[in-house]
Amino acid sequence: MPFLEQLRIAFRARDSQTGDMRENRRSRRILASVPLEIQSDGKPQAALTAVINLNGALILSPINLPAGSDISIRNSETGVETHGRVVWCGTQDGTGSYKLGIEFREASAEFWGAHYNCYAEEAP
Repeated sequence: MPFLEQLRIAFRARDSQTGDMRENRRSRRILASVPLEIQSDGKPQAALTAVINLNGALILSPINLPAGSDISIRNSETGVETHGRVVWCGTQDGTGSYKLGIEFREASAEFWGAHYNCYAEEAP
């Protein structure tokens, strides 16, 4: 099963248990695959997004970082950089990537470039 479909199923299961959180979000979550370069006290690593929003992202990372870790993030397509922190760390998926929830220090539509379309289908 493709990873984005797994995310849709996981979000639906979570929302059915905790109530739909979309009304409480600061910005829309958009399914998007954006190549990134991340760094947290070490050498830069390639990563990829699964879900983006103006305040952060769910990324697939080759390294596992604990919640609270500061992180530098560069959009590989635009070259724009921002800083944030890991707010959630999940398990390793079938490709060997770790799921990390990242929150930006400041909201940024510019960071995502054309990938963030407020009219695109919202992630479940």
